[in-house]
Amino acid sequence: MSRRAAGVLVIALIAAACAVEPIEDPGIGAGSLTSVVYAVDGTALTKWHAGEDRVLVAYEHLPRHLVDAVVAIEDQRFWVHPGVDLRAMVRAVRADLEAGEVVEGGSTITQQYIKNALLTPEVSLDRKMREVSLALGVEKTLSKQEIFERYINTVYFGNGAYGIGAAARRYFGKEAAALTLDESALLAGLIRRPNDLNPYEFPNAAISRRQTVLAKMVELGWLAEDEADAAGVRPLDLQPEGSADRSLFPYFTEEVRRRLLAEPALGDTPEDRFDLLTTGGLRIYTTLDPAAQIAAEAAVASVLPSGGPAAALAAVDPRTGHVLALVGGADYYDTSDPVAQFNLATLGRRQPGSAFKPFVLAAALEAGIGLDAEFQGGRAAVIRTAAGRWRVENFNQLTYPNLTLLEATVFSVNVVYARLMGLLEPEQVIAVARAAGINTPLEPLPSLALGTQEVTVLDMASAYATFAAGGLHIDPILVTRIEDQSGRILFEAVPTIERALDPAVAEQVTAALTEVVRRGTGQQAKIGRPVAGKTGTTEGQYDAWFVGYTPELAAAVWVGFPQGDRPLEAPHTPFTITGGTWPAQIWARFATGALSGIPYRDLPDADQDDLVAVQVDLSTGFLAGPLCPRAHVATVLVHPDDAPTVPCPIHNPEGLDLPAPGFVPAVAGRDLAEAVAWLEASGYQATAEWVGAPGRVPGTVLVQYPAADSPLSPGAEVALTVVGPEPGTATPDVLNLAAADARRALEAYGFVVRVVVGPEPDPGRAVLHRGQVWSQTPAAGEPPTGGITLLVNP
Repeated sequence: MSRRAAGVLVIALIAAACAVEPIEDPGIGAGSLTSVVYAVDGTALTKWHAGEDRVLVAYEHLPRHLVDAVVAIEDQRFWVHPGVDLRAMVRAVRADLEAGEVVEGGSTITQQYIKNALLTPEVSLDRKMREVSLALGVEKTLSKQEIFERYINTVYFGNGAYGIGAAARRYFGKEAAALTLDESALLAGLIRRPNDLNPYEFPNAAISRRQTVLAKMVELGWLAEDEADAAGVRPLDLQPEGSADRSLFPYFTEEVRRRLLAEPALGDTPEDRFDLLTTGGLRIYTTLDPAAQIAAEAAVASVLPSGGPAAALAAVDPRTGHVLALVGGADYYDTSDPVAQFNLATLGRRQPGSAFKPFVLAAALEAGIGLDAEFQGGRAAVIRTAAGRWRVENFNQLTYPNLTLLEATVFSVNVVYARLMGLLEPEQVIAVARAAGINTPLEPLPSLALGTQEVTVLDMASAYATFAAGGLHIDPILVTRIEDQSGRILFEAVPTIERALDPAVAEQVTAALTEVVRRGTGQQAKIGRPVAGKTGTTEGQYDAWFVGYTPELAAAVWVGFPQGDRPLEAPHTPFTITGGTWPAQIWARFATGALSGIPYRDLPDADQDDLVAVQVDLSTGFLAGPLCPRAHVATVLVHPDDAPTVPCPIHNPEGLDLPAPGFVPAVAGRDLAEAVAWLEASGYQATAEWVGAPGRVPGTVLVQYPAADSPLSPGAEVALTVVGPEPGTATPDVLNLAAADARRALEAYGFVVRVVVGPEPDPGRAVLHRGQVWSQTPAAGEPPTGGITLLVNP
């Protein structure tokens, strides 16, 4: 075909198109739009899409160098032609006619936009003529900037990214407005052949194409040569492939998706709702507070050891019901974890143990049983129920004197709560729990008092938020508003607020739970401001909880193994985990971060005027003496008539020579716990400094100052020099110690000790050092791991 014939055909096409009228704005055609989920501060948490990932970007948000790069490489005369470039068309038509088929495009940006928005991918001269006609028509309807905006939002950039918004996020993890010159040139170069130039698969080809784009910009005078050189040597610096499809906080966003798929306002069927969520370009505004979420994840990571149990956390604002943070597992995207994508905070159901007792307490208060009501103590109790005899024991078989309901709550005394349940109907407790926010099925059984039926972490946070809100319950809210692409509101959350408890009852529950943290089982949840909360540990040590609140924040923490197949004790954990250890520590670290900068408010106090404080050895139930293990000694408030008066004879034998008042007792040579007990019994405080002393039992007091029998005023400090490293800093040295002494010292440090009997290599030494440790792993001075193996001569 001659140049003249090609020109005649072009003129004919243009003549036919000259009569076209302006056409209606095509928009982006039938292309789908990606929905964006936002945090409360506007942070984009995730983007949902089906076949096409597309986020619209306005022209004014496009960097100038991006616009120049695309125009330079795709249609350099875009700003001056009427929608069709005659020069390019002559060249393309001639090539097509000579080949007998379409082999060269010659399409302008306007034509490409029309093809993307209105036409099929068919390649024919008829379709080309329609493309020309529509391109000329749309140029009469839209400005050049409007055409470019629609074009750049419809063009395909590869890897599932339609439009510049999705491409910027998919390749570089940023908004289009933040694209640099080198990034813009790379993306502009992908438009012609996105699959062949895929920078993940063909980085060298993508870089070469980027260089072509930069050179073209220099040739057109749109870019200085030195700027092009600098951009051309920059590395690709792509974000990891596939990371664009990952949510920032996936446990929260997947729970949002799950709930929205059941939201009638978004469609009649789950399929309709899915289509709208993934193709409708919705803007979904949630309640998640990124600062609180980061604090939650950091708190879990800082407490739990790698390879240990999992944790779940849910946090709610008691004033609004807004879910502020949600930790549903360790790593949602961990392909090696079979339960990684199971949300432990919202879908996991576990027994709450004693963390359920506040609902029993609230039911008792509603029934007229006050915090000052007195109950029989003891170590165990047998309760008659409709199903037969129910035997209940306290945790760790601890023994308590007669207690008020308040003290039984502070120390989580099972036998008292079992007796309390005997005064109530299980249905009363279920009604309170339901009204407060527990939604899982509950059976009317007496064991409900001890938390033997399953709940979710989010339900527990929501239910405790009811106490924090003075008895008002607000259903948890994760999404506040949903808008379509035009800004029309499709859904807006309306809080469901109900009076669950009388304000006086809620206040009394809070007063009791404040004491739990102040001086009971929840002391490790202290954060320097008033906190109310409750610990929970299930039978068999499979679940450990702490649920607590301030007026501004309610949060539940669960720790355990997701499959429920391992208890929270050695060898699975360094020591036995209860609600008052790791869960309370996680809660405290989370709340400290989440409440930073928020002024604190007081919580109600319990009336304790008629009670006296006594120190009780809970392992025996007697009045604590100076040699009672400090771990078992608690200060309990009791009625004066119920106070124990007999010093514990188990740990303090008759005839024990107690120190004279006003004089320092002799504690050198004793282990640290015993030394501290003696000093406290004498009215003194102890400070410790740790020193190495090979061959001496770690934890033994070497020196004391002032010396034994020195006169000293009560309340003063006695300085102790103690053998071994400070606990938690290094593994103690127990080489050449008797096996029994080594085991006792290491267990006092919290180690799980494994003893292997076998002679050391030197037979002579093995005979001389019978029964002594000749090897230890980890070695002395190494970081502690929680366990230690000792090799001992027979």
